[in-house]
Amino acid sequence: MAGDAQAIFDLAAFDRQTGGDVSLRSEIVQMFLEDCPGRVAEIRAAIADGDATKLVAAAHALKGSAAYMSAPVVRGHAGELERMGRDGQLGGAPAVFAALDAAVAELLPELQKLID
Repeated sequence: MAGDAQAIFDLAAFDRQTGGDVSLRSEIVQMFLEDCPGRVAEIRAAIADGDATKLVAAAHALKGSAAYMSAPVVRGHAGELERMGRDGQLGGAPAVFAALDAAVAELLPELQKLID
């Protein structure tokens, strides 16, 4: 699996998204840092409640934000959870959520460095 490892965050891609505008980059990072923990909590609650509809909504929102942030690992796990919710197959969701939670725990400090 080590050969398949992806960077948790692609700063060059994110800079392309923001046109290299450092002020805009900081503003977007701050919004993500504020929003992301709530989205993760929504996903956790949806899985615990077995609520596929809420899982789809929360995972979709996080997937979109992570894509814009150039955070492919978080985007991938969120996308997988979204698909599970759409399919109504939540049996594997706790394991995917654990991977998502770990990826977010790795991503947030990297993003925080951009605004410190």
